[in-house]
Amino acid sequence: MSSSSVHSGTAVAVETFSLAHLGRAAELLTARHQRDVTLEPALGGRFSLLEECKALLEQAWRDGARGAVAVREGAIVGYLLARPGDGQRGRHCWTHPQDAVYSPDAGLVILQQLYAHLSGQWLADGRLHHYTVAPAADLPLWLTLGFPYEQVHAIMDVPARTSARAPHGVRRASPADIDALEPLLGLINEAHAAPPVFAFTDRPMWDILRSGHLELMSDPAVAYWVSEGPEGIDGFVVMRPVPDDESSILKPKGSVELILASTAPHARGTGVGRRLTEWALVDAAHRGFTVCVTDWRAANPLSSVFWPRRGFRPVAYRLHRILDPRLTGSEHVPGP
Repeated sequence: MSSSSVHSGTAVAVETFSLAHLGRAAELLTARHQRDVTLEPALGGRFSLLEECKALLEQAWRDGARGAVAVREGAIVGYLLARPGDGQRGRHCWTHPQDAVYSPDAGLVILQQLYAHLSGQWLADGRLHHYTVAPAADLPLWLTLGFPYEQVHAIMDVPARTSARAPHGVRRASPADIDALEPLLGLINEAHAAPPVFAFTDRPMWDILRSGHLELMSDPAVAYWVSEGPEGIDGFVVMRPVPDDESSILKPKGSVELILASTAPHARGTGVGRRLTEWALVDAAHRGFTVCVTDWRAANPLSSVFWPRRGFRPVAYRLHRILDPRLTGSEHVPGP
């Protein structure tokens, strides 16, 4: 199945993505990552290598990513893949950074054509939630298609090691601290559910908080730091090495990830979060890490100010478009 449009007098045909397209798609992805590393060197050069990009796309295919390619004058100039899913996010399609690449000379036209070709079937399948994780340089193209911000993915260079001693009141946590931490464990979920974020969190996400934090505190590779004040533990920051099998275009191999952080409401504005984060990064430097990654909800007013001030630079954005559910009803009259 194919369709076509015209750009500057040259037709762009859209065809179903197959394994036969994988080699050229990997070349496009390699060039795209080379561009992104030029803009943000901390991403590293791993995916500037063709064989790494080819392996990444082979894995995407095995994971169920399917989609379409754009062809102009016999050459593939773009592709768009998505992975179907269900669950807490509803019936959805998910596009990872490696799943969407387009020729820079006509990126918007190509992306529009690819998305138009695929999204009608997604709607027919009842998949009203469309997610994509777009590199920062490609953000304007996706915004044009009506995809709003949801999550910010960011990176920073770990500062050179300085003090060898943690600030007063900052120490490594142990499982024995779980009861003292209990009032803080749900703060992230509460912030996401509150205005202006309005992110839905189902019951299981609450039920696993205690066990999840206990698991992190029991892992010797994880650095779980807490701050203690006059009223007890008033903040925490958790740093976890990125496992090799989780490294990706946005998480360089050998990097460390700041996966959780929270400060008790009564301690906000007192420097607790800043001291914890600064020490966690110093400790990461002592452990040999040079790159740290993290992410946060774009609509969270505290996170959106705090993390950039700590030195994190956005490299990609998770975007989420929700189609009107009335489009699937009998009252909807499709156009000609």
